[in-house]
Order: sequence, then C-alpha cells, then structure tokens
Amino acid sequence: MEAAHILDLVDAVRNEESKQVTPFLSFAMREWAEAILRKEHLELREEGGFQEAERIRIIIAPWGETLDSLDANISLLWVRAKDPRAQLEHRQILGSLIGLGLRREVLGDIQTGQKGQYIATASEITPYLLDHWTQAGREKINVSLYEDKPDVCPDLGEERRITVNSSRIDAVIANAFGVSRTIAQEWITQGKLRRDGLVVSKADEEVQADEMISCRGQGRIKLLKCTQTRKERVAWQIVLFRSQRH
Repeated sequence: MEAAHILDLVDAVRNEESKQVTPFLSFAMREWAEAILRKEHLELREEGGFQEAERIRIIIAPWGETLDSLDANISLLWVRAKDPRAQLEHRQILGSLIGLGLRREVLGDIQTGQKGQYIATASEITPYLLDHWTQAGREKINVSLYEDKPDVCPDLGEERRITVNSSRIDAVIANAFGVSRTIAQEWITQGKLRRDGLVVSKADEEVQADEMISCRGQGRIKLLKCTQTRKERVAWQIVLFRSQRH
C-alpha cells in the first residue's frame, strides 16, 4: 500500500504538474522510492527535520522545478517531562504517539536534546498533537512547536585508526564500516554517500582531513588526520558515528 501511494504521487506530479510530498519513509522504502523517482526523471528533495535524518519525506516535482525544504511540511516538536527529575525515553514517546492512533508514516526521527526530546512530524498533525498529546508512558509532558535549531545532544562517536592502501573514498569507507570495497562502491553507485553534504559520484575521489563522510543507513565518519606507515600504507585517524534509527 505504501508503494502504491508513492506511485499515485508520481502520477499526480506527471498529470497535474504539481509538487507532491511522500509520508515519512523507512530506510528500505526510501531506497525503493528514490530508484523509482530517478527512473521517472523527476526532481526530488529529501527532508527529515534533522541533519542526517533516517526517516525522511521526499518532495517530488516535475523536472527542472525548484524545491524548497519548506515544501516537505515538517514540524519539529519539543517534548519535556513536567517532572524535572524524569527522563523521557524514545520508546515512551513513540508508544504514546501510536497510542493516540497515529500511523508511523506521519512521524519522523526522535532525537535527544539537552533539555528534552525532539520529534519530526508531518505538519498536518501538529495542531492535534499540541492539543491532545499530554502524556508519554507514565509521565505528564509539555509539548511545544520548536522553530529554532534544536540543541540535539552530540554523538561523541568512537575514535579509531584505520590503515588503507590509498585515500580513495571507497577504500576509506570500506575499512571504516568493515565491508568490502565492492560494497562501498555499490553504496556510491546507489547515491548513499555524501561528502560534506554533497553526493559522492566517483569511487576514486581522494578524501581530505576535516571532511565528514556519511553513508545512509550506516553512519558517518569524521576524518581527523592522515599519516604514512612504515609499510607505505596510509593511516587515518577517524571518528566513527554509527547510525541510530528510531
């Protein structure tokens, strides 16, 4: 049914020449939808409300049309427990939302902030949540619309040292995530890799210090510094941030 709905949106874009937006998509459905949209030669833009969001909405439009992040119709809600001693957990938040009768497709990522939790939602349900969402698990909560940049708790990641034959991006990614070069190259072909926010198109690109490389569904790596080993290999000091999906 989810796939059929996306195909209906594609037809609407083609027949009505108007922008359409998908529900929040799971990782697997996101990959399928991207493949279909590229095959149809339509403009698309992914938005999730957070940087490197796992669950996203795709804005679809006729080829050549300019797309804006606002077209995704995503709201960020800030959720805090009324009891200052309480710590809200992801399962409490998601469980309470499903308990309100909401479908997962209108809900995006849930991320932990310095003073509460943030959740990306479809804007059309925001008024309902502001009026009716009052409890998560056993905790009474305050819910408000958040319009500034959220103070999401940083993921400190895991610092490690990897050695590779060269600084080609496919070699670095393969070593960092513990996969073969072939798989790393497939990720690049599928458009899953971004380098400082830009999609990587070539496996032989050379990486540089201070760059951030992300792989959808796997995580991110921050490149710190590069040195040569005694055996003429390349050693990179990196920070690995594993993907956490909610």
